[in-house]
Amino acid sequence: MPEKRVEVVSQYLSDMHVLESHILKPLQRQVEQTKEEQPDISRALQNYVTTTERHIARLESRLTTLGDQDGLADRAKQGVSVLFGLAAAAVNMVRSHPFAKALRDDYTAASLAVVSYVMLRTTALACDDKESAQLAETHMDETVQMLQWIARTIPVQVVRDLERERDVQLETGAANQVINDPKLHALYGSQPGDSAAQSAIH
Repeated sequence: MPEKRVEVVSQYLSDMHVLESHILKPLQRQVEQTKEEQPDISRALQNYVTTTERHIARLESRLTTLGDQDGLADRAKQGVSVLFGLAAAAVNMVRSHPFAKALRDDYTAASLAVVSYVMLRTTALACDDKESAQLAETHMDETVQMLQWIARTIPVQVVRDLERERDVQLETGAANQVINDPKLHALYGSQPGDSAAQSAIH
């Protein structure tokens, strides 16, 4: 691949390496925060920690294969706030508010990763770098699965948080009603009534 094309693809790979690293840190904290009281959530989050760590390792490996142009990683780190806006910076903050809002922030960061992988894949194909394009497609698909799990889980978590923090008894079917809304099944990655959509319900 010509040097100019290598430089272009490497920049996008470096950007994704930075973003995935930002996503990883709050996920790791959340695994620990939920381990005792919500082991089901903790186990699911640990799966996504493992996936994100795998993404980071693959990106590093691909950058090494391409020669990891001098200074690209440093420039990506310096420019992360500009490249990804406030969302990338926000996901690395320690939050004390209800856990549903932490999941909301995870969703925001993962959505940013998906569209960024769309850009990486397009760039790689335009530069005739099929290996980087395949990596981007694989990572995008895996991140979409994370988005779907968060979307299915948030209704349940909202009810949990409200009952715990406000000491109030709420309607038990509220989360199911949202999850089973046919308008949202595409967002959740499942049909209304699908067992996958019910897996978060207790």
